Amino acid sequence: MKNIRYIMFVLMLSSLWIGAQNGEPVEWEFSTKAVDKDTYEVIMTASMEHPWHIYSQYMEDGGPVPTTITFTENPAIQLVGETKEDCIPIEKYEDVFMLDTRYYEGVVHFVQTVKLRTGTKAPVTVEGTVLFMACSDEQCLTPQERHFKVTLDQNHKQG
Repeated sequence: MKNIRYIMFVLMLSSLWIGAQNGEPVEWEFSTKAVDKDTYEVIMTASMEHPWHIYSQYMEDGGPVPTTITFTENPAIQLVGETKEDCIPIEKYEDVFMLDTRYYEGVVHFVQTVKLRTGTKAPVTVEGTVLFMACSDEQCLTPQERHFKVTLDQNHKQG
């Protein structure tokens, strides 16, 4: 059953991608915020044009591509906990995936707390990628990846 859903999903993506050449419906901004002298928040903000949405990081297998945030290994920092989503996702059954999905419309912030390792002084550069898939009620775009690079620095807020 999962194979059939996967094949249907791939066919839907490939057929709809051709008609989805209307620009970038999702814009990303990356910023940092100092929490204390050794702790920062890396904030990844997705702004979606109506009627587009992106999916939560927490999706069942066999469904749409979840948003996946990956940080490039950096010996100067330690990730604290998991990346948080600052909004409550919309939960909806989607026939094409034959399961309940969780997604965001409008604006959503993904926030990862990072801590400088002992003996490390700011500024420190943090890099990574965000993999996401934008869909509307009529079509889905091919999953896309955005690279980000931010600086952890007590003296200024990035945005």
